[in-house]
Amino acid sequence: MRVFLAFPFTKLLSANNVFDEFMKNSLLRIIHALEKEGHSVFSAQFREEFGEKLMTPEVATYLDYNEMLNTDLVVAFPGWKPISGGVHVELGWASSMKKPIILFLHEEEDYTPMVTGLYKVTDVHYIKFNDDQIGDLSTMVIENVNKWGSIMNYSGSRKE
Repeated sequence: MRVFLAFPFTKLLSANNVFDEFMKNSLLRIIHALEKEGHSVFSAQFREEFGEKLMTPEVATYLDYNEMLNTDLVVAFPGWKPISGGVHVELGWASSMKKPIILFLHEEEDYTPMVTGLYKVTDVHYIKFNDDQIGDLSTMVIENVNKWGSIMNYSGSRKE
């Protein structure tokens, strides 16, 4: 399955474009776990080497949008401390394209009703997590992607 991993990026870069090390390691665990399960994963952070090879906004936006067109499933983290505007844009793309979404929301964060009500537009599975579970996010992602995959076929339509 082709998985689009929507995760905060620019808000996690330092002034020198160094990606937050803890979040980088968390994201890499998620990517490697998905790949180990046989999924193809798109991550803008990985593509741009976690800030070492940043693309221009015009190039990155165009490429990200085209990745979204070709994905089977979106796994999204709209952020917590700070919220990511970019992930919110990607959620808009995904919902307008009727892409299924697994949406990880931090239980201490207040999200806009446009995020919490997204299930009215497309298939969304909401997962709440807390700070104590951040080290387990890769396991949580795999469990939920596999659960989603068992009820969906690869065209993105529910199995009858």
